Amino acid sequence: MKAKSVRAGLAVLVLALTAAGCQKPATDTGGSGAATGDMSLRVVQSSTSVAFFPLYVASEEGYYAKEGLTVDKPVVVGGDSKVAAALAGGAADIGGGVATTAFLLADGRRDPRIVANLVSSYYVDVIVGNQFNQPAAGASLEDKIKALKGARVGIPAPSGGGVALLQFLFNKVGMDVKKDVTLVNLGASNAGALGALKTDRVNVLVFFQPVSQEVEARKAGSIYISPTRGDVPDMSNQPHGLALSTGAILKKKPEAMAAFVRAIGQAEKLIHDNPDKTRQLFQKYQGSLDPKTVEAMLPVLRAEIPESPVITEDGYAKAVKFHQVAGLAKNPPDFATITDQDFITKALAK
Repeated sequence: MKAKSVRAGLAVLVLALTAAGCQKPATDTGGSGAATGDMSLRVVQSSTSVAFFPLYVASEEGYYAKEGLTVDKPVVVGGDSKVAAALAGGAADIGGGVATTAFLLADGRRDPRIVANLVSSYYVDVIVGNQFNQPAAGASLEDKIKALKGARVGIPAPSGGGVALLQFLFNKVGMDVKKDVTLVNLGASNAGALGALKTDRVNVLVFFQPVSQEVEARKAGSIYISPTRGDVPDMSNQPHGLALSTGAILKKKPEAMAAFVRAIGQAEKLIHDNPDKTRQLFQKYQGSLDPKTVEAMLPVLRAEIPESPVITEDGYAKAVKFHQVAGLAKNPPDFATITDQDFITKALAK
């Protein structure tokens, strides 16, 4: 797809979310929105990236059941805008998305809530194929960004973390996503992204992990710019992968949401405390990954996934600033609102 359609697509999404806000959500019981004892949750997630591994661990290890929850297998919807639409329309109670998803919901007046921090690092990488003409070794970040001009860039969706990163980087050097690259929407498929790079359909990917690790393991290209690796200093310690909901849903299912937070906390603890079990679970979660890629991901998982689902005010401020620079956060909620007055910490204390 052409880059010039990105902002138009975002505008259409915001209009759709606003319209959804005028409709009665599927979960609405017709009452006042008071809390219910319902301990079931419907979950959607944008992809099978590293961000949503804690959701998988919580399910596989029985942490949801331990907390008295019934959680359906997450539906992978393919894109952060679709996660936002599912939450706005009442098709899901929790959405596994990124900070971009939260700001899309806010711009659509859907009152987003962060219910768990899943990844405390921007886990999207810029990846180049072997055919890409890279600048000389030791090139500055600015020179590496400028070298992307004219590239065919594969992205998982027309909105979300990939496009946000590209816009943020381009703003640093006065480049324009609308004019300087061609965006190719590949969908949220690891295999599809790898195939597009290997066949030269695209010569650059801006994709979530573990696509970057798989590209390197298969010698199809290399990681070119990685916020997690420290390549973009002003993006350090920026939360990205999040479990999201809305104020209305949280009000109706407070006990279920609190139980969800505790289950995710147990999952994140396992990832940090038990590398052997984490290796087994991640291999099962990804399925098609070769052992070399799984092994490469283990230190990345421990570095990126927090030890607790709590999100900090400083981290949230960094996410807001990043999205404002990228032009993707017009009405970011304040920290107290989006965390529902520290709901996560209170849930963990129970």
